Amino acid sequence: MRFLNFSPIHFEDQEIKVGRLRYGSDGDQVLQRLRDEHCRTHVFRREGADSMVAVPVTQDAELIGEPDMIRLGDHLGLAASLIRNALLNRLVALGGTSRGYEPIEVVSGKDLLRVVCPSGIESPEWLGLRTLYEVAIRPIHFASRTPFIAAILKVRTTRLIERTAAELLADGLCVEGVYVGKRVARPDARIEPKFVLLGCIRSVEGSLLRLTDSRDGIDAVEAGEVWPIKDVFDDCLRLVFKDRAPEIAAALECQRAALRQGPAQLARIKGVVDTLRARQYEMVPGAPFTFGTLLTDAERTFPRFVRASRPTYVFDHTGSKTATWHDGGLNEHGPYTANVGNMTPPRICVVCQKTHKAQIDQVLRSFFFNGVRTGPRSSKNYFETGLCRKYRFSTVHYEYFLADDNSADAYHRACQEALEKHGNGQQWDLALIQIEEQFHQLPPKSNPYLIAKLSFQSLQILVQEFTIETASKWGSPLSFCLNNMGLATYAKLGGVPWLLKGQPVDAHRGAHVLVVGLGCAEVGEGRLGKRERFAGITTIFGADGRYHLYNLSKAVSADKYQEMLLKTLRTAIESVRTGLSWQPGDRVLLVFHAKFKDFSKEEVQAVAELITEFGEYDIKYAFVQMSERHPYMAFDTNQAGVTDFETKRTKGQYAPARGYHLKLSDRSVLLFLTSANEVKRPEDGTPQPLLIELHPDSTFTDMRYLTEQAFAFACHSWRTFLPTSVPVTVRYPSLIADTLGKLSRLDWWNPDVMLDQIGKKPWFL
Repeated sequence: MRFLNFSPIHFEDQEIKVGRLRYGSDGDQVLQRLRDEHCRTHVFRREGADSMVAVPVTQDAELIGEPDMIRLGDHLGLAASLIRNALLNRLVALGGTSRGYEPIEVVSGKDLLRVVCPSGIESPEWLGLRTLYEVAIRPIHFASRTPFIAAILKVRTTRLIERTAAELLADGLCVEGVYVGKRVARPDARIEPKFVLLGCIRSVEGSLLRLTDSRDGIDAVEAGEVWPIKDVFDDCLRLVFKDRAPEIAAALECQRAALRQGPAQLARIKGVVDTLRARQYEMVPGAPFTFGTLLTDAERTFPRFVRASRPTYVFDHTGSKTATWHDGGLNEHGPYTANVGNMTPPRICVVCQKTHKAQIDQVLRSFFFNGVRTGPRSSKNYFETGLCRKYRFSTVHYEYFLADDNSADAYHRACQEALEKHGNGQQWDLALIQIEEQFHQLPPKSNPYLIAKLSFQSLQILVQEFTIETASKWGSPLSFCLNNMGLATYAKLGGVPWLLKGQPVDAHRGAHVLVVGLGCAEVGEGRLGKRERFAGITTIFGADGRYHLYNLSKAVSADKYQEMLLKTLRTAIESVRTGLSWQPGDRVLLVFHAKFKDFSKEEVQAVAELITEFGEYDIKYAFVQMSERHPYMAFDTNQAGVTDFETKRTKGQYAPARGYHLKLSDRSVLLFLTSANEVKRPEDGTPQPLLIELHPDSTFTDMRYLTEQAFAFACHSWRTFLPTSVPVTVRYPSLIADTLGKLSRLDWWNPDVMLDQIGKKPWFL
């Protein structure tokens, strides 16, 4: 049986009396002021472009505004606000408060830290780990179903540190380097005070805390007036429990992991629903509502689960060599570009630490030529033949350049030695850089990998990293890592591993399809210091997954984003239409993919105006936002989970199968891209589906096609053979933006480098 974490809310469709007010140019401020002043007696909501309604929710509350009558069933957004208000009032009556207004967030009284403490050890009242229940109240518009309101429920844990910085200092905790903030009371007493981050403690002078990386130039605060952020929870465990802290921390993680499992999540959510169903509530006096059981696929209102078609991978230009498994198709047919023309043997320089050279040499022989040898007990060999045979190279030439140690300076010297040879005519096609896992945590200016990447990319040489930890593996795990590394290496050398067999567009058959992936990244030092938002990161794909264009622009600040987007898009259309010989009258479909970003009306209008420049074509467009930050969850109780390869424990219980999707409304779909097989660890619990939402001003609205297309691009990474949790159309721009942002922190970085040929290659894989 399948469940959604939705509890339908039932109420009688009746008329209620409201006051109607004008919503003017200062409407936002007026609305907030009214809510602050009358939060105990009224609910206010904007209704339409120029009006808002005030609903009295207590028996003796006066009517505010011009009297009017409205029917609840015709105003589901208002009904949801009234239900949310009633639940908050009920919570206060029980002696509780919520962390937020939407969703309502309630911390349970049961402390998991006390549960895991060994006998004889007591946990202090101020430190704890508790269950947090989230209840979002939203109108639901399932396609071809009657709209309704539902409570959408989630369960997670939250850490509590009810101790001021002064109290922690008195306890003996070192607070230097700890971020602190103040608690600001809200006008609505039903909502807990808001935590406002103030800065990082630089030093302690008596009761005064000197700050760095601070908000609004605040230099110092009183220790008794600020609280630490939750990042110091582990430090507090060590302070309180001393030598037993690691044992207790491990036990806490087990508790958290158990709560994240599908069966436990579903059981807790059902428990909350049972509690809510145990009583009746009123939106306003005389307008009761009740909660229903969790929505299951046994009910007619449940949306239909549909499975997306598996993409077909193409391995030659005639389209005759195909497979539905990319790695299997590569092993059988070779890469797409194997028969287009013989790729010359690549010349690769290898930068590694001197002490690791012998070990690296052995691994690279396996990588380039021999493949990995696994024992009879190994479960699978992913890389039996090596790079040359798998990708049809006649040979590979490579040479070592050694770093004396793991410092950025040592790597820089080794890179310069390699580049001197490059400058003398022995040009490199790729640089392989051996790194350590801990490099990823270093700031850009002391990160050997970023220093190496900058050195080589400045001369248009692509870089592929690999860790010494990977080189230390053996058997099946090593073959798995080298297989992914081989895929990215081949793409960076200019090869095309495969393409996708394009899906026909039912309402736009015969169209030229371009999928535009948009990305951005924020880069800065500290939490409150000046941060720069890099935007305008664009990748453009054909329907077959071919990369027509990479980032042709610099990463720009947010205020220049729209201008740069249009410039990049104009350049892309002009380039692609020439390369593919578009003819006047041809149909064109532009699909924009973005993650964690709301498309503004200004952006949509700007693109619409740009399209008028190409009036000789019939162009339609769709703006598609993708997000994993939403309250929706689904459980499939028929999914018993799978056994984790490393721990031999069960993972992914109740996770719906990859590729299934369900339509939440005419413009929103839930797509499941992480099934039990893709869950990384048993501790990760039930995965979150991807929410796909279509902007209302889009001129192409076929959600089935757009969802299938998103799924196909989630099966199309040239970075890894593993299924991805988001389409590469948004994953690649994010990688580009993140890397460019980090490189920009280096003093000698020149962004114009990316305007050359390297900007059109998959340097970010």
